[in-house]
Amino acid sequence: MESASKDVVTSTKMKMNVEIEYYGAGLIRGVLHSQYLEKPYEFMSFIRMINKMEEIFDEKRFPGVFLSPRSFGSVKGGAKKSVLGDRQIMEDFEQSIVQKGAIGSKCTFEIMVRYRQNATWQGQILWIEKNLRQSFRSVLEMLKLMDEALTEGEESSGPVVWEGGNQ
Repeated sequence: MESASKDVVTSTKMKMNVEIEYYGAGLIRGVLHSQYLEKPYEFMSFIRMINKMEEIFDEKRFPGVFLSPRSFGSVKGGAKKSVLGDRQIMEDFEQSIVQKGAIGSKCTFEIMVRYRQNATWQGQILWIEKNLRQSFRSVLEMLKLMDEALTEGEESSGPVVWEGGNQ
C-alpha cells in the first residue's frame, strides 16, 4: 500500500506556530512559523498575521473557502503591502515600544485551522507554555483567546476560558 502523497494537505499539516515577542500598550510583534514559508514571517499586527495565514491557505487550497471574502475593491496578489517599507515599520515599532514601555509577553501558540466557513475560521489553538487547548469558532474568538493569554493576570475582557490539559 502506498503512503499518502506529500502534495496532499491535511488539517494536521496546516498547523502554524505564532510566537508573540511583544504585546502591550496597543502594540504587538511576533513571528509566524509554517512549513509552507521559506523563512519565518515577522508581523507587527494581528491583521498582517491573519492575512499571511490566509495567503497560505489560499495557496494550498486548504482549508477550503466556502464563502468569498468581501472587500472594498478588487483584491489581487494576497496581502497588501504597506506604504512604508518593512524596515521602517520595524524601526518605528521598536521606538514605540521604548516610548510606551511595552513589555515582552513571549507566548507561543499552535494554531490549527480546520475549516473556513461563514467567512471566518474554525479550529483549535494550543497555548504551548501552559499546555492549554481551546476550540474557536471565528477569527475574533481566536484573537480573544490570544489576548487573554497575553494579558494573563490582568482583568479579563470577556467570557473566553481556556480548557485545561492537552485534549
